[in-house]
Amino acid sequence: MRGNKSAMTASQRQGFNLFVGKGKCSTCHFLPLFNGTVPPKYAKTEQEILGTAKDGSNSTLDPDLGRGKFHETVEFLQHSFKTPTLRNIAKTAPYMHNGGYKTLKEVMNFYNKGGGLGLGFKVKNQTLPPNPLNLSDQEIDKIIDFMGALSDK
Repeated sequence: MRGNKSAMTASQRQGFNLFVGKGKCSTCHFLPLFNGTVPPKYAKTEQEILGTAKDGSNSTLDPDLGRGKFHETVEFLQHSFKTPTLRNIAKTAPYMHNGGYKTLKEVMNFYNKGGGLGLGFKVKNQTLPPNPLNLSDQEIDKIIDFMGALSDK
């Protein structure tokens, strides 16, 4: 972002382009903080409903209500979770609110399928579009490579 052309590899730059483009990651993980704090005033932090599975097998919906357990009568908060930063994400496994995903590849496979709705779960208020992203394994690997560039040295 500061113009240092050697700060990222060609694969990481391609991963960044996929992150903000085809992968649609930046629709929830806003730059430059790579979390859910909404620019330009950074006064609001979004939460999302993804339909996260219990684990990387993506076979069972996680029953955790997230913010909804504190606001039982507010439908749009049921199963909602704050969008975390992706800074140092390569160093912070396991992933998702429940720690059910062991690798970033598992996380990316979940998103690539369209979240819980894309997996066939019943998620009333999913904020993530249910459409598959149709990312290839190579494209997923490049996005993961880019996310690795968000780590402290």
